[in-house]
Amino acid sequence: MVRRFEEISNNAWPALQILQYDGWLLRFANGVTKRSNSVNLLYPSSLDPEIKIDFCEKAFSARNIPPTFKITSISDPSDMDQRLGQRGYFIHSIISFQVADLKDFKVEGRNDVSVSSKMNEAWIDDFIRMNQFELSRKPTYIAIMNQVVTPKCLVSISEKGKTIGVGLGVIEGKFLGLFDLVVDMNFRNRGLGTRLVNALLGWGKIQGAETAYLQVLNDNFQALRLYEKPGFKEIYTYWYRMKGLK
Repeated sequence: MVRRFEEISNNAWPALQILQYDGWLLRFANGVTKRSNSVNLLYPSSLDPEIKIDFCEKAFSARNIPPTFKITSISDPSDMDQRLGQRGYFIHSIISFQVADLKDFKVEGRNDVSVSSKMNEAWIDDFIRMNQFELSRKPTYIAIMNQVVTPKCLVSISEKGKTIGVGLGVIEGKFLGLFDLVVDMNFRNRGLGTRLVNALLGWGKIQGAETAYLQVLNDNFQALRLYEKPGFKEIYTYWYRMKGLK
């Protein structure tokens, strides 16, 4: 299931350009998020891996994006992690891929969480603000969101007219992906994260989803505790190798 989950999650958060190269997918999105700006080694590879790495480095450098490779247990060839390490690539982050069975999830009928199936710029503005990202990322986030071809759900929580939490859900078949959950730093530890997660899971179950998945940094202990409540459990890990000094 690793390959299938990688395909589904890539579809849920797409790149703006994809170059297929002998089983590898080179994903580009103006350098915004590693997920959409990395080499995914998803399928069997037959060409010389050293030549292929050189090709990828040139392709990313030409776009002013740091060469980045996403490593999973199915990466081909199997020694790619070691090869990249020998070439000066460091491990940037380790991600826990987790799933939860929605069979016993109880849908809550709350009216304090806004749920929308349409992308809107205000949601992206709030997402950028609460993450303290550069506003220059906005056009790329809009372009990425517009590339999502399966049903999506944008949820948000507001207080006194100010948005204080947002999240994104994307469905493909029976699978619901949770992305981009963030709560305003001034309103954390108040259960808002749980409300956002439950709203997304509820929407997904109503749409027919049977399994939810998400990706979280393996050292983000607060998020790990949040996702443990509805039953998320790790099924595999992956990590990014980036070129340059650590």
